[in-house]
Amino acid sequence: MTNASITVVIPAHNAAQTLLRALQSVAQQTLQPAEIIVANDVSTDNTLQLAKEYAATSAIPMRVLDMLSNVGPGGTRNAAWNVASTEFVAFLDADDQWHPQKLQLQHEAMLQYPNTAMSCHAHNFSTSTPWRTLDSTKTTTSLVPFSKFLLRNRCSTPSVMLRRNITQRFQAEKHFAEDYLLWMQITHQHGPALYINASLAHCSNPGYGGQGQSGRLWQMERSELQGFRVIHSEGAISVFTLVALSVWSLFKFGIRVIDSKVVRIRR
Repeated sequence: MTNASITVVIPAHNAAQTLLRALQSVAQQTLQPAEIIVANDVSTDNTLQLAKEYAATSAIPMRVLDMLSNVGPGGTRNAAWNVASTEFVAFLDADDQWHPQKLQLQHEAMLQYPNTAMSCHAHNFSTSTPWRTLDSTKTTTSLVPFSKFLLRNRCSTPSVMLRRNITQRFQAEKHFAEDYLLWMQITHQHGPALYINASLAHCSNPGYGGQGQSGRLWQMERSELQGFRVIHSEGAISVFTLVALSVWSLFKFGIRVIDSKVVRIRR
């Protein structure tokens, strides 16, 4: 195995039940990253201890950051991102896991598109661990512009790899939809994101209506609407577009409420 100039960033809050599974999915990569940084966000279980014990024996260099206060997923990712020294940063949540070929396929794609600031890929909602081997020659890619991100979030956070030196960061004070806002800011400032049409991650929670933050629908919706106001204030969209997007977002919110509370229409 060879190491690539990639830092894997894993925010962790009370993740003792799943953190080792996430770390093992990194250890099993066909292309090994240069380092792993786990950022512990004031966990009250033994997440910090588990992370330190794993780091002591990890074949991949690993650092553990311990936040002094609870700053949420965006703040913990920023803290790790800011101390990374590699060309690329890849995000993995502590309760999710990667396909063994994830870093290899995504790193190759990023090298093929040197002007692309970020990339992402398809994913499944699952906690299973078996994976089938993928033929990289049959994996297709496409470019997703800012305009398509306005309609919906196209990238799940555990699918994202970006160039470390871009200046945008997660809004630390946002604990919901902070990733969606950042993807919009990046694609507006740096051009389309590269999308890899291969399922390279298993996410334990669905995009909405699941456990944890994804189940807090109104908080997610309020944060999405606030994100549109932020990009409007940055001059990325007009007032008319802001209003139209807000109406569209509220319509989607209504569908999500029906889907999660009344009748299942998503699957």
